[in-house]
Amino acid sequence: MGGESTGESVDNTINGGTFHGTVVQARDVHYHRPAPRVPRLLGPAPEVFVDRTPVLAELTRASETRAERDAPLVVLVTGLPGMGKTATALRWLHQRRADFPGGHLQEDMGPRGPLGPRDPLAVLERFVGELTGSWGSGEKRPTDLEGLAAHYRSLTADAPALVLLDNVVTAAQVRPLLPGHPASVVVVTSRFPLTGLRASFPRLVGVSLDALDDAHGADLFHAVAGRPVALDRPALQDVLLACAGLPLAVRIAGARVGELLDTGEDPRALARELNDRRTRLEALAVPDDLSVAQVFDAVHASLAEGPARLYRALGLHPTPEFSRDLARHVAGDEADLRTLVRERLLEPAGEGRLRMHGLVHDHARAVAGPAGEADVYVDWYLERAAAVERLVSDRWRHGPLFASSERPADVFRGPDEALDALEADRANVVAAVGLAHATRRYAAAWQLCEALRGFFFRRKYHTDWTAVCELGLDAARKGDDPLAVARMHFELAFALADRDAAGDAAAAREHYEHALRVAGDLGHARTVSSALEGLGLLDLRAGDPGAAADRFARAVEALEGIDHPRGRALLTFHLGRARAADHRHEEAGVLLLRARSLFGALPDRFNEAKSLWHYARARLRADRPDEARSPLDEAVALIRGCGAPKEEADILMLRGDVLALAGERAAAEADWRSAAGLYERVGSPLAEEAVGRLGG
Repeated sequence: MGGESTGESVDNTINGGTFHGTVVQARDVHYHRPAPRVPRLLGPAPEVFVDRTPVLAELTRASETRAERDAPLVVLVTGLPGMGKTATALRWLHQRRADFPGGHLQEDMGPRGPLGPRDPLAVLERFVGELTGSWGSGEKRPTDLEGLAAHYRSLTADAPALVLLDNVVTAAQVRPLLPGHPASVVVVTSRFPLTGLRASFPRLVGVSLDALDDAHGADLFHAVAGRPVALDRPALQDVLLACAGLPLAVRIAGARVGELLDTGEDPRALARELNDRRTRLEALAVPDDLSVAQVFDAVHASLAEGPARLYRALGLHPTPEFSRDLARHVAGDEADLRTLVRERLLEPAGEGRLRMHGLVHDHARAVAGPAGEADVYVDWYLERAAAVERLVSDRWRHGPLFASSERPADVFRGPDEALDALEADRANVVAAVGLAHATRRYAAAWQLCEALRGFFFRRKYHTDWTAVCELGLDAARKGDDPLAVARMHFELAFALADRDAAGDAAAAREHYEHALRVAGDLGHARTVSSALEGLGLLDLRAGDPGAAADRFARAVEALEGIDHPRGRALLTFHLGRARAADHRHEEAGVLLLRARSLFGALPDRFNEAKSLWHYARARLRADRPDEARSPLDEAVALIRGCGAPKEEADILMLRGDVLALAGERAAAEADWRSAAGLYERVGSPLAEEAVGRLGG
């Protein structure tokens, strides 16, 4: 090149290859690249937030491993609609947002639930637009899902980003939206388990949100109401019980109470509305804004026909918890049941048990058909209780349900298993009696009462027992069955006599006498004999063994010509007790051993053990403790497996006394200790007496 010399050597020769097109040669080249956009799309953090400390701590622990990861961390937050999944995610993400210089992205992936899941391609288009600042501006970029996902990963490869994908319906919505930087975090909220997502990302961190406890529920309620004390304690408890720990419900209740206080109205009116299942869902609504019912309406509407029918049917169950076997029976199609579990409308409640959240159950009931469809539940519990009752006792019972003398062969393996199974459904069988009564299935109501006697007698739930018997008696009267009326008087008397609280003996006597009169007018000898037996037991308890023996003798006469070996065995047993109370010890011993043999022939292990126990007591009263040890050993062996903790404790207590008299203190204490535990299990005050022996 020509030019004036400046004293510097200049060489403009370009060496090193062949060049095509425009070539720029310069000493310094300055190129300005626009800074990448850093979107901040997170919604605001919740202004009021309570609890969830363990969940937030778990998420924080998981995020601290980001630097060691080869792929973004995926966090799955699941829970029932209204349980606060989005609020929890936003609370945590706002605490950590400074750790993500690559930006914060958020999208609602299921604005209409399964009916309208968001297309991930549309979400990618939005995210790419936010990251580049170009939305359909003619910029060349891929238009297919795979290509655009790769472009998105390239845009997010330089710095960690966080992504919140709310209300995800399927795992396929999530996979294309993972950022490119391995230290990124993707938080997914869903009411579904998203098993496919777990399969794709084995190191996924999953957290499930449960209902708030009362303390945190109260904190949230008062924060939203805007007052530290918005309701008196009883009204607050009613509100919290109705909301069942669902944060959405608690927030609505708090907002409504705050409004009532602002306008000078009585906020306890809301508590009363919430306390009534008929008005509860209506009360949990803010007009023209949001409501619990709207949330669950959308869930119900998103279900296919089969699961939706099952959802409504389970709403008619008398309580929110039930056995999985019952749910299968009602479902018919196991796939429908799995759908409700997958969508969190049913949750595990222990081995073989399922439950609906209280408000979900209320909603399912509200959208269900007529209550007559609940007959399936009455029938289920009636058949189940009858199966248990037949295993526990072969006593005579009135009604078509017990017309067959066949014992169930394959429902339960034995009395203990049967009683334990019914234990889990205790609230349900009690509610089933009420349901049968309310739907005018009166025969089912009083037969359920009869079917539950063995369970209540063994397990000593006297409050439920007497309540069931009172309903059974009313059902028998309304069903116009005189013999059922007599039987229900007898059952109620039996329950009251077994409870033996203040006034129970007098009430029991009155009901036994009612049963005796009605059965006498009908000429029903079995019930006449049973009523006389009950009255004799009350005489015995009142300290009149002579009157008791007379009643028992008349009860035996009433059975003349009737094949009733169990009744005769019981009356022999009771007469032996009366003779023992009258200090006629030898006669008592003979009668009680005869009763033991009669029960053994039935067989009836429970009453066989009781006969031996009373025989041992009679031997002690006769000052023959050496003759009490062996029958008590037999009684202990017989009573185990009968599902009768109170009676087992009685036998162990007496055997401990006999062992102590023989100088075997260690063995005696072992029996008393076992007796104390069994008494405590059934809430018997005799537990203190057993513990007192241990301290003596």
